[in-house]
Amino acid sequence: MGGGIIGCAAAWYLTRRGLRVGLYEKGRIAGEQSGKNSGFVRKQGRDEREMALIVRSLELWRGINAEIGEETGFVSHGNLAVAADADALARMEAWLGIARAFGVDSRVLGAAELGKAFPRLRPGFAGGLFTRSDGQAEPTLAAPAIARALRGAGADVQENVVVEELIREGGRVTGLRTERGEVRAGTVIVAAGLWTRLFLSRYGVELPQSDLKVSVGRTAPFDHGLTVPAWTARTLVRPRHDGGLTISLGTMGPLDFEPTWRNLAPAPRFLPTFLANREATRIRLGGRFLEDRRWVATYTGARRDRYDEIRVPDVPPNVAVLDASRKAAAIDFTFPDPLELVESWACRIDVTPDAVPVLGSIPGLPGLVVATGMSGHGFGISLGVGEAIAELVATGRSAIPLDAFRIERFAERYFAAPQNVL
Repeated sequence: MGGGIIGCAAAWYLTRRGLRVGLYEKGRIAGEQSGKNSGFVRKQGRDEREMALIVRSLELWRGINAEIGEETGFVSHGNLAVAADADALARMEAWLGIARAFGVDSRVLGAAELGKAFPRLRPGFAGGLFTRSDGQAEPTLAAPAIARALRGAGADVQENVVVEELIREGGRVTGLRTERGEVRAGTVIVAAGLWTRLFLSRYGVELPQSDLKVSVGRTAPFDHGLTVPAWTARTLVRPRHDGGLTISLGTMGPLDFEPTWRNLAPAPRFLPTFLANREATRIRLGGRFLEDRRWVATYTGARRDRYDEIRVPDVPPNVAVLDASRKAAAIDFTFPDPLELVESWACRIDVTPDAVPVLGSIPGLPGLVVATGMSGHGFGISLGVGEAIAELVATGRSAIPLDAFRIERFAERYFAAPQNVL
Protein backbone atom coordinates (compact mmCIF):
# COMPACT_ATOMS: atom_id res chain seq x y z
CA MET A 1 0.00 0.00 0.00
CA GLY A 2 1.21 3.47 -0.88
CA GLY A 3 1.63 4.84 -4.40
CA GLY A 4 4.55 7.17 -3.83
CA ILE A 5 7.98 6.65 -5.36
CA ILE A 6 8.96 4.05 -2.72
CA GLY A 7 5.83 1.94 -3.20
CA CYS A 8 6.11 2.16 -6.99
CA ALA A 9 9.79 1.20 -6.93
CA ALA A 10 9.23 -1.79 -4.63
CA ALA A 11 6.31 -2.96 -6.80
CA TRP A 12 8.40 -2.57 -9.96
CA TYR A 13 11.29 -4.68 -8.71
CA LEU A 14 8.89 -7.33 -7.38
CA THR A 15 7.30 -7.44 -10.83
CA ARG A 16 10.75 -7.80 -12.39
CA ARG A 17 11.21 -10.89 -10.22
CA GLY A 18 8.09 -12.40 -11.71
CA LEU A 19 5.82 -11.92 -8.70
CA ARG A 20 2.19 -10.92 -8.98
CA VAL A 21 1.86 -7.43 -7.52
CA GLY A 22 -0.91 -5.07 -6.44
CA LEU A 23 -0.35 -1.37 -5.65
CA TYR A 24 -3.07 0.51 -3.75
CA GLU A 25 -2.99 4.27 -3.28
CA LYS A 26 -5.58 6.25 -1.28
CA GLY A 27 -5.30 9.22 -3.66
CA ARG A 28 -3.28 9.52 -6.83
CA ILE A 29 0.19 8.21 -7.66
CA ALA A 30 2.83 10.60 -6.26
CA GLY A 31 0.10 12.90 -5.00
CA GLU A 32 2.00 13.91 -1.86
CA GLN A 33 5.74 14.28 -1.16
CA SER A 34 6.86 11.93 -3.97
CA GLY A 35 5.53 14.33 -6.60
CA LYS A 36 6.31 17.61 -4.85
CA ASN A 37 9.90 17.41 -3.63
CA SER A 38 12.96 19.20 -5.04
CA GLY A 39 14.08 16.32 -7.29
CA PHE A 40 17.64 15.80 -6.01
CA VAL A 41 19.17 12.35 -6.52
CA ARG A 42 22.31 12.71 -4.46
CA LYS A 43 24.86 10.71 -2.54
CA GLN A 44 26.71 13.68 -1.09
CA GLY A 45 26.36 14.56 2.55
CA ARG A 46 24.28 11.52 3.51
CA ASP A 47 24.28 9.50 6.69
CA GLU A 48 26.76 6.63 6.41
CA ARG A 49 23.96 4.14 7.03
CA GLU A 50 22.23 5.19 3.81
CA MET A 51 25.28 5.17 1.59
CA ALA A 52 25.08 1.64 0.20
CA LEU A 53 21.42 2.18 -0.70
CA ILE A 54 21.95 5.53 -2.42
CA VAL A 55 25.01 4.30 -4.34
CA ARG A 56 22.93 1.42 -5.67
CA SER A 57 20.00 3.75 -6.28
CA LEU A 58 22.08 5.99 -8.55
CA GLU A 59 23.09 2.94 -10.56
CA LEU A 60 19.43 2.05 -11.01
CA TRP A 61 18.38 5.60 -11.88
CA ARG A 62 20.85 5.61 -14.77
CA GLY A 63 18.99 2.77 -16.43
CA ILE A 64 15.41 3.33 -15.31
CA ASN A 65 14.16 5.18 -18.41
CA ALA A 66 15.28 2.40 -20.73
CA GLU A 67 14.00 -0.25 -18.33
CA ILE A 68 10.46 1.08 -18.05
CA GLY A 69 10.27 2.71 -21.49
CA GLU A 70 9.19 5.98 -19.91
CA GLU A 71 10.70 9.38 -19.11
CA THR A 72 11.52 10.16 -15.47
CA GLY A 73 13.55 13.27 -16.19
CA PHE A 74 16.71 11.69 -14.78
CA VAL A 75 20.01 13.26 -15.78
CA SER A 76 23.39 13.17 -14.09
CA HIS A 77 25.26 16.45 -14.13
CA GLY A 78 26.39 16.41 -10.50
CA ASN A 79 25.26 18.14 -7.33
CA LEU A 80 26.76 21.11 -5.53
CA ALA A 81 26.36 22.12 -1.89
CA VAL A 82 27.78 25.58 -1.18
CA ALA A 83 29.42 26.36 2.15
CA ALA A 84 28.67 29.79 3.60
CA ASP A 85 31.59 29.75 6.05
CA ALA A 86 34.65 27.82 7.21
CA ASP A 87 32.69 25.72 9.71
CA ALA A 88 30.31 24.44 7.02
CA LEU A 89 33.26 23.69 4.75
CA ALA A 90 35.01 21.78 7.54
CA ARG A 91 31.94 19.58 8.01
CA MET A 92 31.96 18.81 4.31
CA GLU A 93 35.64 17.93 4.42
CA ALA A 94 35.07 15.63 7.39
CA TRP A 95 32.34 13.81 5.44
CA LEU A 96 34.75 12.97 2.61
CA GLY A 97 35.99 9.98 4.62
CA ILE A 98 32.54 8.40 4.20
CA ALA A 99 32.54 9.26 0.49
CA ARG A 100 35.89 7.54 -0.04
CA ALA A 101 34.79 4.45 1.89
CA PHE A 102 31.93 3.99 -0.62
CA GLY A 103 33.87 4.96 -3.72
CA VAL A 104 31.97 8.21 -4.20
CA ASP A 105 33.64 10.95 -6.26
CA SER A 106 32.77 13.87 -3.96
CA ARG A 107 35.38 16.58 -3.54
CA VAL A 108 35.62 19.83 -1.63
CA LEU A 109 36.25 23.01 -3.62
CA GLY A 110 37.91 26.04 -2.09
CA ALA A 111 36.55 29.54 -2.71
CA ALA A 112 38.73 30.21 -5.76
CA GLU A 113 38.05 26.84 -7.40
CA LEU A 114 34.33 27.18 -6.67
CA GLY A 115 34.20 30.55 -8.42
CA LYS A 116 35.94 29.21 -11.52
CA ALA A 117 33.85 26.06 -11.75
CA PHE A 118 30.51 27.80 -11.07
CA PRO A 119 30.74 31.38 -12.30
CA ARG A 120 27.03 32.01 -11.70
CA LEU A 121 27.66 32.00 -7.96
CA ARG A 122 28.23 35.33 -6.31
CA PRO A 123 31.63 35.87 -4.64
CA GLY A 124 32.06 35.40 -0.91
CA PHE A 125 31.35 31.71 -0.31
CA ALA A 126 33.91 29.66 1.59
CA GLY A 127 33.75 26.77 -0.90
CA GLY A 128 31.55 23.79 -1.60
CA LEU A 129 31.07 20.06 -1.89
CA PHE A 130 30.72 18.80 -5.47
CA THR A 131 29.74 15.27 -6.50
CA ARG A 132 29.94 14.85 -10.26
CA SER A 133 28.19 11.46 -10.33
CA ASP A 134 25.05 12.74 -8.56
CA GLY A 135 21.90 13.53 -10.49
CA GLN A 136 18.31 14.70 -10.52
CA ALA A 137 14.91 13.62 -11.79
CA GLU A 138 11.44 15.12 -12.11
CA PRO A 139 9.12 14.26 -9.20
CA THR A 140 6.02 14.86 -11.33
CA LEU A 141 7.27 12.35 -13.92
CA ALA A 142 9.11 9.59 -12.05
CA ALA A 143 6.58 7.67 -9.94
CA PRO A 144 3.73 8.05 -12.47
CA ALA A 145 6.06 6.68 -15.17
CA ILE A 146 6.90 3.64 -13.04
CA ALA A 147 3.20 3.14 -12.27
CA ARG A 148 2.37 3.10 -15.98
CA ALA A 149 5.13 0.56 -16.54
CA LEU A 150 3.67 -1.54 -13.73
CA ARG A 151 0.26 -1.53 -15.36
CA GLY A 152 1.85 -2.49 -18.65
CA ALA A 153 3.55 -5.40 -16.92
CA GLY A 154 0.25 -6.66 -15.54
CA ALA A 155 0.33 -5.29 -11.98
CA ASP A 156 -2.93 -4.29 -10.32
CA VAL A 157 -2.38 -0.55 -9.79
CA GLN A 158 -5.34 1.19 -8.19
CA GLU A 159 -5.71 4.85 -7.26
CA ASN A 160 -8.36 6.45 -5.02
CA VAL A 161 -8.63 3.34 -2.89
CA VAL A 162 -8.03 3.59 0.86
CA VAL A 163 -6.54 0.56 2.57
CA GLU A 164 -8.62 0.27 5.72
CA GLU A 165 -7.00 -2.63 7.56
CA LEU A 166 -4.82 -5.70 7.41
CA ILE A 167 -6.21 -9.19 7.14
CA ARG A 168 -4.62 -11.54 9.67
CA GLU A 169 -5.07 -15.28 9.89
CA GLY A 170 -3.17 -17.80 11.98
CA GLY A 171 -1.00 -15.09 13.49
CA ARG A 172 0.15 -13.85 10.07
CA VAL A 173 -0.73 -10.95 7.77
CA THR A 174 -2.40 -12.52 4.73
CA GLY A 175 -3.80 -9.52 2.90
CA LEU A 176 -5.56 -6.22 3.26
CA ARG A 177 -9.06 -4.85 3.23
CA THR A 178 -9.70 -1.79 1.08
CA GLU A 179 -12.76 0.37 0.51
CA ARG A 180 -13.34 -1.72 -2.64
CA GLY A 181 -12.92 -5.13 -1.05
CA GLU A 182 -10.36 -7.65 0.15
CA VAL A 183 -7.00 -8.43 -1.40
CA ARG A 184 -5.08 -11.56 -0.43
CA ALA A 185 -1.28 -11.46 -0.43
CA GLY A 186 1.70 -13.49 0.67
CA THR A 187 3.33 -10.26 1.91
CA VAL A 188 1.96 -6.76 2.46
CA ILE A 189 4.31 -3.78 2.09
CA VAL A 190 3.34 -0.56 3.84
CA ALA A 191 4.97 2.41 2.13
CA ALA A 192 2.44 5.05 3.14
CA GLY A 193 4.75 7.94 3.98
CA LEU A 194 3.55 10.04 6.89
CA TRP A 195 0.34 7.99 7.09
CA THR A 196 2.34 4.91 8.09
CA ARG A 197 2.44 5.68 11.80
CA LEU A 198 -1.35 6.05 11.91
CA PHE A 199 -1.92 2.82 10.02
CA LEU A 200 0.47 0.76 12.15
CA SER A 201 -0.80 2.21 15.44
CA ARG A 202 -3.96 0.11 14.98
CA TYR A 203 -1.80 -2.96 15.55
CA GLY A 204 0.10 -1.72 18.58
CA VAL A 205 3.20 -0.67 16.61
CA GLU A 206 5.05 2.34 18.02
CA LEU A 207 6.73 4.17 15.14
CA PRO A 208 8.30 7.51 16.12
CA GLN A 209 7.45 9.46 13.00
CA SER A 210 6.76 13.15 12.61
CA ASP A 211 6.47 15.51 9.66
CA LEU A 212 7.87 18.80 8.39
CA LYS A 213 6.56 21.05 5.65
CA VAL A 214 8.73 22.06 2.70
CA SER A 215 7.67 24.82 0.32
CA VAL A 216 8.69 24.60 -3.34
CA GLY A 217 8.19 26.67 -6.48
CA ARG A 218 9.17 26.81 -10.13
CA THR A 219 9.97 29.44 -12.70
CA ALA A 220 8.95 29.53 -16.32
CA PRO A 221 11.60 28.29 -18.79
CA PHE A 222 14.37 30.83 -19.37
CA ASP A 223 18.06 30.92 -20.28
CA HIS A 224 19.40 30.36 -16.76
CA GLY A 225 22.65 28.70 -17.84
CA LEU A 226 22.58 26.07 -15.06
CA THR A 227 23.08 22.34 -15.52
CA VAL A 228 24.06 21.37 -11.95
CA PRO A 229 21.52 21.35 -9.10
CA ALA A 230 22.89 23.40 -6.24
CA TRP A 231 22.00 24.72 -2.84
CA THR A 232 23.36 27.36 -0.53
CA ALA A 233 22.37 27.91 3.08
CA ARG A 234 19.47 30.11 1.93
CA THR A 235 18.18 28.54 -1.27
CA LEU A 236 18.04 25.51 -3.57
CA VAL A 237 17.95 25.70 -7.36
CA ARG A 238 17.50 22.78 -9.74
CA PRO A 239 17.41 22.95 -13.53
CA ARG A 240 14.11 21.44 -14.63
CA HIS A 241 13.32 19.12 -17.50
CA ASP A 242 11.08 21.86 -18.96
CA GLY A 243 13.83 24.51 -19.02
CA GLY A 244 12.84 26.37 -15.87
CA LEU A 245 14.16 26.15 -12.33
CA THR A 246 12.81 24.46 -9.23
CA ILE A 247 13.44 26.69 -6.21
CA SER A 248 13.12 25.64 -2.60
CA LEU A 249 14.74 25.90 0.81
CA GLY A 250 18.50 25.89 1.28
CA THR A 251 20.58 23.70 3.55
CA MET A 252 19.48 25.78 6.55
CA GLY A 253 15.76 25.65 5.76
CA PRO A 254 13.72 26.76 7.51
CA LEU A 255 11.35 23.80 7.53
CA ASP A 256 7.92 24.30 9.07
CA PHE A 257 6.81 22.18 12.02
CA GLU A 258 3.05 22.49 12.36
CA PRO A 259 1.95 20.81 15.62
CA THR A 260 -0.90 18.31 15.37
CA TRP A 261 -2.29 15.57 17.53
CA ARG A 262 -0.41 12.90 15.61
CA ASN A 263 3.04 14.56 15.47
CA LEU A 264 3.06 15.82 19.07
CA ALA A 265 2.97 12.30 20.54
CA PRO A 266 6.48 11.33 19.30
CA ALA A 267 7.82 14.91 19.64
CA PRO A 268 9.97 14.28 22.78
CA ARG A 269 12.12 11.86 20.79
CA PHE A 270 12.96 14.67 18.37
CA LEU A 271 14.04 17.18 21.04
CA PRO A 272 17.85 16.73 20.68
CA THR A 273 17.55 17.05 16.90
CA PHE A 274 15.41 20.16 17.19
CA LEU A 275 17.75 21.82 19.66
CA ALA A 276 20.72 21.13 17.39
CA ASN A 277 18.87 22.57 14.37
CA ARG A 278 16.84 25.41 15.84
CA GLU A 279 17.64 27.76 12.99
CA ALA A 280 16.52 25.22 10.39
CA THR A 281 13.09 24.51 11.91
CA ARG A 282 10.26 26.93 12.64
CA ILE A 283 7.21 26.07 14.73
CA ARG A 284 4.05 27.30 13.00
CA LEU A 285 0.77 27.36 14.89
CA GLY A 286 -2.44 27.47 12.91
CA GLY A 287 -5.53 25.65 11.77
CA ARG A 288 -3.79 22.42 10.89
CA PHE A 289 -4.29 20.99 14.39
CA LEU A 290 -8.06 20.72 13.99
CA GLU A 291 -7.83 19.81 10.32
CA ASP A 292 -5.44 16.95 10.99
CA ARG A 293 -7.55 15.69 13.87
CA ARG A 294 -10.44 15.41 11.43
CA TRP A 295 -8.23 13.60 8.91
CA VAL A 296 -7.04 11.16 11.57
CA ALA A 297 -10.61 10.39 12.60
CA THR A 298 -11.54 9.81 8.96
CA TYR A 299 -8.53 7.60 8.24
CA THR A 300 -8.56 5.49 11.38
CA GLY A 301 -12.34 5.35 11.62
CA ALA A 302 -12.79 4.32 7.98
CA ARG A 303 -15.28 7.11 7.31
CA ARG A 304 -15.79 6.51 3.60
CA ASP A 305 -18.06 9.52 3.26
CA ARG A 306 -15.07 11.73 4.09
CA TYR A 307 -12.33 9.97 2.12
CA ASP A 308 -12.16 12.61 -0.60
CA GLU A 309 -10.72 15.09 1.90
CA ILE A 310 -7.73 12.90 2.73
CA ARG A 311 -6.97 11.37 -0.67
CA VAL A 312 -4.60 14.14 -1.76
CA PRO A 313 -4.39 16.65 1.11
CA ASP A 314 -3.98 20.28 0.09
CA VAL A 315 -0.76 21.62 1.63
CA PRO A 316 -0.43 25.39 1.15
CA PRO A 317 3.13 26.69 0.75
CA ASN A 318 4.70 29.06 3.23
CA VAL A 319 4.67 32.09 0.96
CA ALA A 320 7.06 34.15 3.09
CA VAL A 321 9.68 31.40 3.35
CA LEU A 322 9.45 30.58 -0.36
CA ASP A 323 9.71 34.25 -1.29
CA ALA A 324 12.89 34.48 0.79
CA SER A 325 14.27 31.45 -1.07
CA ARG A 326 13.37 33.05 -4.40
CA LYS A 327 15.13 36.30 -3.51
CA ALA A 328 18.16 34.41 -2.21
CA ALA A 329 18.34 32.43 -5.47
CA ALA A 330 18.50 35.65 -7.47
CA ILE A 331 21.29 36.96 -5.24
CA ASP A 332 23.35 33.81 -4.66
CA PHE A 333 23.23 32.70 -8.32
CA THR A 334 23.21 36.20 -9.86
CA PHE A 335 19.99 35.68 -11.79
CA PRO A 336 18.14 38.66 -13.27
CA ASP A 337 15.85 40.26 -10.72
CA PRO A 338 12.98 39.81 -10.29
CA LEU A 339 13.15 36.02 -10.51
CA GLU A 340 9.47 35.13 -10.69
CA LEU A 341 7.73 31.91 -9.68
CA VAL A 342 4.88 30.80 -11.91
CA GLU A 343 3.73 28.04 -9.55
CA SER A 344 4.29 27.14 -5.90
CA TRP A 345 3.29 24.25 -3.68
CA ALA A 346 4.29 22.42 -0.50
CA CYS A 347 4.64 18.88 0.77
CA ARG A 348 4.98 17.27 4.16
CA ILE A 349 7.95 14.94 4.53
CA ASP A 350 7.81 12.14 7.05
CA VAL A 351 10.82 12.12 9.38
CA THR A 352 12.29 9.82 12.00
CA PRO A 353 14.35 11.01 15.01
CA ASP A 354 17.63 9.90 13.39
CA ALA A 355 16.58 10.96 9.86
CA VAL A 356 17.06 7.53 8.30
CA PRO A 357 14.29 5.18 7.14
CA VAL A 358 12.50 2.29 8.77
CA LEU A 359 12.88 -0.69 6.46
CA GLY A 360 11.99 -4.33 6.99
CA SER A 361 9.68 -6.55 8.96
CA ILE A 362 7.77 -5.57 12.10
CA PRO A 363 7.97 -7.77 15.23
CA GLY A 364 4.67 -9.49 15.90
CA LEU A 365 3.33 -8.97 12.38
CA PRO A 366 4.81 -11.67 10.15
CA GLY A 367 3.89 -11.14 6.54
CA LEU A 368 4.23 -7.36 6.84
CA VAL A 369 7.14 -5.26 5.57
CA VAL A 370 7.48 -1.51 6.09
CA ALA A 371 9.35 1.12 4.09
CA THR A 372 8.83 4.59 5.56
CA GLY A 373 10.52 7.51 7.34
CA MET A 374 12.66 8.59 4.37
CA SER A 375 13.19 11.97 6.08
CA GLY A 376 13.42 14.04 2.92
CA HIS A 377 15.87 11.67 1.22
CA GLY A 378 13.31 9.28 -0.24
CA PHE A 379 13.12 10.46 -3.84
CA GLY A 380 16.80 9.90 -4.56
CA ILE A 381 17.14 6.71 -2.57
CA SER A 382 13.85 5.24 -3.79
CA LEU A 383 15.08 2.80 -6.41
CA GLY A 384 17.71 1.33 -4.11
CA VAL A 385 15.16 0.96 -1.32
CA GLY A 386 12.60 -0.53 -3.70
CA GLU A 387 15.05 -3.11 -4.99
CA ALA A 388 16.17 -4.07 -1.48
CA ILE A 389 12.60 -4.41 -0.21
CA ALA A 390 11.65 -6.51 -3.24
CA GLU A 391 14.62 -8.77 -2.63
CA LEU A 392 13.71 -9.09 1.05
CA VAL A 393 10.14 -10.06 0.20
CA ALA A 394 11.15 -12.52 -2.50
CA THR A 395 14.10 -14.22 -0.78
CA GLY A 396 13.96 -13.32 2.92
CA ARG A 397 17.12 -11.23 2.74
CA SER A 398 18.68 -8.39 0.79
CA ALA A 399 22.19 -7.98 -0.64
CA ILE A 400 22.40 -4.60 1.07
CA PRO A 401 21.98 -5.24 4.80
CA LEU A 402 18.99 -3.46 6.34
CA ASP A 403 19.86 -4.02 10.01
CA ALA A 404 20.54 -0.31 10.58
CA PHE A 405 16.96 0.47 9.55
CA ARG A 406 15.14 -1.89 11.93
CA ILE A 407 12.22 -0.36 13.80
CA GLU A 408 13.59 -1.99 16.97
CA ARG A 409 16.38 0.60 17.12
CA PHE A 410 13.95 3.08 18.62
CA ALA A 411 13.14 0.71 21.48
CA GLU A 412 16.86 0.25 22.12
CA ARG A 413 17.62 3.99 22.15
CA TYR A 414 15.10 6.68 23.01
CA PHE A 415 17.09 9.60 21.60
CA ALA A 416 18.75 9.10 18.23
CA ALA A 417 20.16 12.09 16.33
CA PRO A 418 20.85 12.43 12.59
CA GLN A 419 24.40 11.95 11.33
CA ASN A 420 24.04 13.39 7.84
CA VAL A 421 25.88 16.55 6.79
CA LEU A 422 23.25 17.73 4.28
